[in-house]
Amino acid sequence: MRAATHRRDEPAFNQAAHWVARLEAPDCSRAERDAFEHWLAEDPGHVRAWVQAETLHQQMGQLANDPWVRAGTARSARPRRARWLPAVAIAASLCLAVGLAWAWVTDGQPSPQHYANATHLPQQRTLADGSRVTLDAGAAMTTRFGLRQRHIALDRGRIQLQVAPSRRPLRVQAGNSTIEDIGTTFQVERWQDNRIDVALLDGAVEVRSDGTQGGHLMLSQPGQQLQVQASGQITPGPTLPQGTADAWLDGRLVFDATPLQTVVERMNRYHATPMVIADPAIAALAVSGTFRAEDRAGLLAALEQGWSITGQQRADGALELRRRH
Repeated sequence: MRAATHRRDEPAFNQAAHWVARLEAPDCSRAERDAFEHWLAEDPGHVRAWVQAETLHQQMGQLANDPWVRAGTARSARPRRARWLPAVAIAASLCLAVGLAWAWVTDGQPSPQHYANATHLPQQRTLADGSRVTLDAGAAMTTRFGLRQRHIALDRGRIQLQVAPSRRPLRVQAGNSTIEDIGTTFQVERWQDNRIDVALLDGAVEVRSDGTQGGHLMLSQPGQQLQVQASGQITPGPTLPQGTADAWLDGRLVFDATPLQTVVERMNRYHATPMVIADPAIAALAVSGTFRAEDRAGLLAALEQGWSITGQQRADGALELRRRH
């Protein structure tokens, strides 16, 4: 049985031995280290093989450097010292195995990285795995990239992700929704009432909802979009016209029969003083048009001309929106 097990694990052990040598080489690159992490995450058997290979490597190092071994070689009259070596090797092996098992369970305990855009313009960042993210004004998120998976928590606002290829899955958590990447570019937007919008630009994503009306839906065609309600209900949306989804990246806000409440919340991201809907009856009013993010005056002029809505400034600087009588 032992011989059969050894033969079955021999390819993994040989590969693990190769990794042990490469990781200690002075010319080992970051790409090789990433490849090692991917290989390690593929199969628990790879972890076991690496434990065996690393343990053997450490034992050989101990044998070469252990003072008792050197003394025993020079003075053969004291051979009993070498009897301690198996116990030391076993203890080292156990410690290494426990450490690797803990790393496997905790995914290497990845440290969180926080990203926030406090400006009034979109910002692009490069993440630890090479993915590129654009944070809209006011957006904030937290990443945890471990040995086996990549995780992003969207705290607020809107982001666009261009995901770097990897064997580690990437998941975006936004409220009760989880968006899993399948090699793609997509956008996620989290509203104040915990509605979640997802728009696909390229590739495919799977969206799952853990709410009371939870479900899942796959987006696989560019321009597809959906909204997840706070209850968990997933509602597919109309296909986005070309150039609409990424308009905000260059400062344009495109609205197509968009509720005024959504228009106001989106425009407020780009200004220090907010607009406030003082009359709840106009919150659901459908607004269409394209506006520059910095041009709030243009939006107010369009609201007054097309929908008879005026803005009155309060003492705190906020603009109250009401229907003109």
